[in-house]
Amino acid sequence: MSLQQPAHTPDAWSVANQPARREFLARVRKALGRTGESTEKPASRPQRNEAVIRQVAAGDPGRSVRWMAQAAQNGAKVAAANPVNLPAIIEAFLAGHKADRVMLDFAGPMPVGLTELLQRRGSQVEMWGRPDCGKVVFDCDVAITDCRYGLADTGALLVWSDAAFGRSATLTIPLHMVVLPAKQIVADMVDGIDRMLADTAGGIPSNVVIINGPSKTADIEMNLVTGVHGPKYLCVAVVD
Repeated sequence: MSLQQPAHTPDAWSVANQPARREFLARVRKALGRTGESTEKPASRPQRNEAVIRQVAAGDPGRSVRWMAQAAQNGAKVAAANPVNLPAIIEAFLAGHKADRVMLDFAGPMPVGLTELLQRRGSQVEMWGRPDCGKVVFDCDVAITDCRYGLADTGALLVWSDAAFGRSATLTIPLHMVVLPAKQIVADMVDGIDRMLADTAGGIPSNVVIINGPSKTADIEMNLVTGVHGPKYLCVAVVD
């Protein structure tokens, strides 16, 4: 796949270091047995070998079921939902968690009655987009968001930030709750990136994140620890 980088103006640092950059690239070319700078570009995008790159067919009708199974294996709490029982599922997700302050961050339509549900529970509701939301987000207990797409092959979520959707809400709050429409589940990253480029008119957002379960690390002696440097809990309602 071909990703086009946005045009930019070189900053003072990059201009000042152009000689060092050229010298470095010259050493790389020499090590590779090449001479001179190459300006050749591929004539076209390489053809995809679907049999090699696909674990899930693009039109597989079982994408939603596959996504839920994979996400559960990744440590997410997952529930099938519909517009009628969604409030009850959100209540169940919140049970046992502190929810004094909740951040709502939706790139698409927000579920009807969500704000009222939270207020009835006594939660202070914050909305992404308010002038100080970048600071308020660090004081929230729960983030309830949508996402761009679900990736069926790995049970992951694809999100990217823009004027309507902030990056902090999915990265900093202890409990991240996601409302994922089943129709937004695609086969894999191949389709996810294609959809992203179509949705953004070919531009690459400044922040693209693949969420594959609650935060975890195995840096220390290869022991897996969950809830280290991001949301400790990930709950997803797949709405059909």
